[in-house]
Amino acid sequence: MKSCYLALGVAAGIAQANPMAKRAVTDADILNYALTLEHLEATFYAEGLQNYTQADFVNAGYDAPFYDNLMKVASDEKTHVSFLTGALEGIFVL
Repeated sequence: MKSCYLALGVAAGIAQANPMAKRAVTDADILNYALTLEHLEATFYAEGLQNYTQADFVNAGYDAPFYDNLMKVASDEKTHVSFLTGALEGIFVL
């Protein structure tokens, strides 16, 4: 039992003596993260609009312009993906 505690103590000491080096977060890192989120959003809206029609939303109690607004948001998300992709291609970080 003592050897188990000794091994844990040694392992903890090694872990503290060898901390992982932190690297600075760059603009490219942030843009890549933003691009990932924009891909998720664009996919969410695209798949939602593929699965439901304007009539489905009206039948669920939403007014007709609600669907049009969703289509506008979906288009904006595609634009965001294109913009961020272009920015990242400029710094070769895809």
